[in-house]
Order: sequence, then C-alpha cells, then structure tokens
Amino acid sequence: MKKNVFLMTALLVAGLFGVAVAQSNPFGNTASAYTLPTFTKNNKGEPVLYWTEKDAANVLSLFFAVSNDGGKTFGDKKLIFASPLMGSSRLMRPKLLFKKDGSMAAVFSFRNEVAAPAVAEGGHANHDKPAAPAPKPKRDLQIRFTVSKDNGQSWTAPASVDSDTSRLTRGFFDAVVLANDEIAVAYLKDVKGSTKHEERDLRMVITKNGVFQPEKVIDPVVCDCCNISLLVDTKGVLNVFYRDNNDDIRDIARMTSANNGLTWTKPEILHDDKWEIKGCPHSGATSVATGNGALVTWFSGAAVQAGVRLATTDGHLLKVLNANAKNGTVTADDKQAFFVWEQTTEGGASRILYSKVAGGKAQDEQVLQGSDYGQNATTLLANGKLLIAHEVAKPNQKTALSVKVVE
Repeated sequence: MKKNVFLMTALLVAGLFGVAVAQSNPFGNTASAYTLPTFTKNNKGEPVLYWTEKDAANVLSLFFAVSNDGGKTFGDKKLIFASPLMGSSRLMRPKLLFKKDGSMAAVFSFRNEVAAPAVAEGGHANHDKPAAPAPKPKRDLQIRFTVSKDNGQSWTAPASVDSDTSRLTRGFFDAVVLANDEIAVAYLKDVKGSTKHEERDLRMVITKNGVFQPEKVIDPVVCDCCNISLLVDTKGVLNVFYRDNNDDIRDIARMTSANNGLTWTKPEILHDDKWEIKGCPHSGATSVATGNGALVTWFSGAAVQAGVRLATTDGHLLKVLNANAKNGTVTADDKQAFFVWEQTTEGGASRILYSKVAGGKAQDEQVLQGSDYGQNATTLLANGKLLIAHEVAKPNQKTALSVKVVE
C-alpha cells in the first residue's frame, strides 16, 4: 500500500484528535497482532518505525518502515526476519541499528528448539519399578543478529552474537552503534554451574570490523531478569544502565566507557532508592542522550516515593509518577526532551501520557488524545515534533498499532 493511500485510510478510520494526527494500524494487516513498536532514526536522520506481527500460525515477523516526511507517513513495510521461535517479550524488544554507511543490523532474541530426552523403546528397562521422570531440557535462549547492506531489501542468515554454544539463557539485552561505528550488545547470561533458581551476570560483545568478538563479563552480580539500556552520549561515551543486586537491594546502576567498551568505570547507583526485594521486578531502565548528559527512567518500589522515576545521570529526580504508571520511555533532540509513559485509568484500561522536560524540570502531564487502551509506547523527536507509537490492546481484539504526530 502506497504512502499517501494508507495515510488517507488511517485518517478516515482514526480521525483527527486535536493535537495529534493518528494512524491506526497504518500498515494494513488487521489479521495479525501487532506488538513492540519502536522508533529509531536511520543514517539520514529520518524516522524509522519497526515492530512485530504475529499471524494465526504463531509466526512472528519483524518489520520496519521509513518516513520521509518527519513521521507523518511511512513507506511500505519491509520484512527483516520471521520465525515462530523469535522472542516477543517487552523486556527483550528487537533492536534495529543503522551505521554511518547506511548498513543495518537487527538484533533479537531467539528460542532454540531443545528436544526432550529420548525414551527407550518399550518404556523402562526394569519393569518392576517405574522409570524416573525425564529431566526437563535446559532452556536455550540466544541473541541473534542479521545484517543488510542494501537498505533492508535482503538480510544475512541470523547468527548468535555469543560464540559460546552452551544451552543457556541469554536475554534482557540492548544493542547500540558505538562512536567508532562498531556494534555493542549487552545482555544477562546464566552463570554456568549455578545452583540458584536464576543467577545471571552482565556481559557484553562488541564487533571488530563487523565481527563479534568473544564476550566479556562487565558485572558478575546483577538483578537477573531486568532489561538493560545502552546509550552513547553526545561525547561518544558508552553508558550502560541496569538493575544491580547488592544483597537484594535492587537499584539502577550505571557504568561508563570512554574507549568503546574496552574498559569500564566502577558501577555507581544512579539514585539511592534502597529498594529491597527478594526477587526480580522484571522492569529495567530506558535512557536517552541530551546535550547535558542523559535522562533515565525506571520503576522503583522503594518505601519512599515508590513509582516510575525520571532522573538525570547525576541522580537528580525530575519526576516520580504514581502507582498507576508504568513502562516509561524518553526521547530528546538538541533543544527539548519528552517523558512518555502508560497510565492505568480508574476503569482499568490504559492510555498514554507525556510530559515535556525543559529547564531542568518536567512540565505538567498531558494525555495523548485517542490513546485509550494504549500500552508499550515508543517515542521520537523528529523535526521538532513528537512522534508516539503504541500498541492498542482492546478486550477481545487483536493488538493493533497506532502512530501519532503531536503538533
């Protein structure tokens, strides 16, 4: 479907919502369930939206589309990869990266099929005693990547970023293009031989001339199931934000590297929440670079000011949302920044809210009009305008996709 056609169709379906131009299911496939919309920019600075679609056969497809007009419309969608084994967790969103020369890399989680232990013909050998139950096969979750050098027309066969072939869980990852145009992927990985229910450390792999090198452990003790946020700031410094675990105090930590991941500073707690919890919250941080450092948002169940936080990298809290807020995300350009999140209403449905960040303060909250049943938002500033895309999860309906330009 051509760009101008699907915009007209979208406006007829969704209408104009005052401050926002909305496109509801702008890519035309109402038979699939849309999930995990994510904004980025290509090497030309154009907005790019990528997302997943699951069909009736449970095949998950990763698509992307490019906008040539600042996010008002998007061109035809292009397929990156499709498989029933590709992951679709909110904590492990696929990542689409653009290098300076325009080549692209997609990073995503992938469940390796693990066969159950074979049972000998005839059941068990000793017919006087029942056979012991077969042990469950070890989970094998990989992080794979694929590359395109022709603007997404074709992609290489996906390969694991980790050269270790052990059957282990690797996940909760993030990926970024470094200042030297190489790619870094950070992830949590099972600790081999651990007797705990779940014990993982924080690792990173980095490409050299486009080839992933052996992984390195950058923090051996972390919270085991929270997503990571990687960020290259305006000075080219690589930041990693993750949930640490210090005797069940699970606050957000930050490490930095000024040499593209070769060496790291010691972990520092971003804000001393002192949240003690004997288990993983399954909720990590997201971040964005600004001219004065970065903005970071995360959830804390601390005894004091529990809720989703927005803070600077020096630990200064700009905003703390109430208990009905979740899934915060941030965007910025060289002039302004926005904080976007999901809020549960009194009736139990969700909608999307946003707040402008200026002068070191978060301004009043605004409701994104037409965002009822909205969840898992993504946001981007393009040409001074705020783009927000989110899932629309109405009861008894397939999850749809909505894209809005806030004027």
